[in-house]
Amino acid sequence: MVLSTMAGNIPGKYVGTAPQANYILCITEDTYTESPFEEYNWVSAAEYLDSMGVDVINSSLGYLGFGDTSLNHHFADLDGKTAPMSIGAEIAASRGILCVNSAGNEGRNGASSISVPADAEHILSVGAVWNNGTLVGFSSYGPTYDSRVKPDVCAQGVLVTVASPMGGYIKANGTSFSSPIMAGMVACLRQGCPNGS
Repeated sequence: MVLSTMAGNIPGKYVGTAPQANYILCITEDTYTESPFEEYNWVSAAEYLDSMGVDVINSSLGYLGFGDTSLNHHFADLDGKTAPMSIGAEIAASRGILCVNSAGNEGRNGASSISVPADAEHILSVGAVWNNGTLVGFSSYGPTYDSRVKPDVCAQGVLVTVASPMGGYIKANGTSFSSPIMAGMVACLRQGCPNGS
């Protein structure tokens, strides 16, 4: 579903935001549990993607709470320099990779509900808006612990048309879809302006 928002290309029916880009898919999520180990999986994947020459990473995931609540991230961890995944995203950014990450879907919990690595300073964290540009209530937002504004940008995250795993298309909600929509746009900009000009 996430990939379709970028790579989808059925002329006259459905086109993602970067249908001609090349894609490498990495699975870092353990679907059976939530554990800090998944952050290290992500960092390993980012290192692999760097070795493959990737320019943009989209991550439609983030972490705050875990199965073992004693390992949960707390507000003081949301400084872009503490959580392993945020540190990894900063390293990727320092190597010229633009990490585009979902802000999270915990906005109803109030301020500073952003997840890691969306707290990292040099990544593009993406919130969700309705098609009229109004922020969606579930979209996570900062500030970060060190008082930075996050998310950096927003894209449509409600009633997004995505490819269904069962075939055809469905409407879906979440920053998991606003992030890849933005990542596809960023990939196109990067292709058009490879030197950042």
